Amino acid sequence: FREWGGELLKWVTDYRDKCRDIHVISRVEPNYLQKGLPSSAPTTGEPWTAIMSDLDSKILPGLTHWEASNRFFAYFKPHASYPAVLGEMLCAGLNVMGFDWIASPACTELEVVTLDWLGRFLNLPEKFLGSSEGPGGGVIQGSAGESATVVLLAAAVRKQKLQPERTKMVVYVSDQTHAIAQKATMILGIRCHVVKTALENNFEMQAADLEAAIEEDVANGLCPIAAVATTGTTSSCAFDPLVPISAVCKARDMWVHVDAAYGGAYACLEAYKSKFEGLEEVDSFCVNCHKKLLCPFDIAALYVANRRPILDALSLQPEYLRNAHSESGAVVDFEHWQMPLGRRFRSLKLWFVMRRFGTEGLRHHVQNGTVLAKYFASLVEKDEDLEISVPVSLSLVCFRWKGRGEADQQRLLDAVKATGEAFIIHTKLGGKIVIRVACGGVEQTKDDVLGCYKVISRELKKLK
Repeated sequence: FREWGGELLKWVTDYRDKCRDIHVISRVEPNYLQKGLPSSAPTTGEPWTAIMSDLDSKILPGLTHWEASNRFFAYFKPHASYPAVLGEMLCAGLNVMGFDWIASPACTELEVVTLDWLGRFLNLPEKFLGSSEGPGGGVIQGSAGESATVVLLAAAVRKQKLQPERTKMVVYVSDQTHAIAQKATMILGIRCHVVKTALENNFEMQAADLEAAIEEDVANGLCPIAAVATTGTTSSCAFDPLVPISAVCKARDMWVHVDAAYGGAYACLEAYKSKFEGLEEVDSFCVNCHKKLLCPFDIAALYVANRRPILDALSLQPEYLRNAHSESGAVVDFEHWQMPLGRRFRSLKLWFVMRRFGTEGLRHHVQNGTVLAKYFASLVEKDEDLEISVPVSLSLVCFRWKGRGEADQQRLLDAVKATGEAFIIHTKLGGKIVIRVACGGVEQTKDDVLGCYKVISRELKKLK
């Protein structure tokens, strides 16, 4: 274990260096591994040398290199910092199942402590902290999608006496809300009403449009139960205005969930304080630590103002899990805050990161993404062939090939991706293709961002 653990750690370290020089998007054909690996598992154990050899020859070619900070500008750049990678290794090595407090008290209590640390770092209202006197608190979920499913289930159960039929319950999202919210309603058997956004409002959901949608559904005999607002949408990092949205929802006793999967990390910056106004009025808030907070997947921090609706929706206590500590009510049992029973010791990753980087280091990292995005935007603005599509927000820049139609936007995108020197993706805003460049990365520099721009510019000139 020591020998090959050391070898694997060295392999990962070397990979982080050499992935900067590899074609960023995997070029393998579908089913390549089915053709390259045996159809059955080996009868007897194989030596580690053989396994490591296949790691290089079989697995590595099938990777898209998310950690290549000089080439990966797609989606939202993940940040698996080395302290968090070591925390992940420790989580696997300890292999505790922290479903309730007695299963491993440290697992539960470190989660409470680190989520309070994170909540304070993000300037969240006191009501969301486990150490507050109220009924709120935080819990680690696997993803923002799991979090949305949990809170929307709680919102549904809360309304059951008023409307026992799930098919008549409605959740409201915008056409910019991540698909996870709509998927949650599909899982729960609840209606989803999509509120349209517009360019003139920077694709932010407007409270007046939300209210009109609610009134329309109420008139048709439906029961509004929740709205999902986003602080940092996936397509353009738009911020839904929380104050007026909350006011509309509270008038009808609706749950307000904030999907801050990506954008929530920026709540640590004073410059974005106004973007998060209204958090005092919402019921839940979720930020993915595996997007901008230097942790590898999967660690989503879900905060709720009141845990009781979640416990009402998800608590189930079979006899074999009963114990004196849980029965006393003196401890938190996170099994009742989530869909699965089992829980990994994921707070170790966040604990390692917050201790190794400190709040100052974390804040600098988040801030640097915005600096890099502004730098890339300045290059686009100086280029007569390109134009910014929407205001630059957080670490994301959205642009188009100026004066060209949709086919040319796609041609440019495909040409850049084909080089293997830069991985970028597109979205659609107002029905038009927009190219996204997501900056950031713990190792990313201005030279890396400049390199991405040069690839785009070079390929555009070829297409002209």
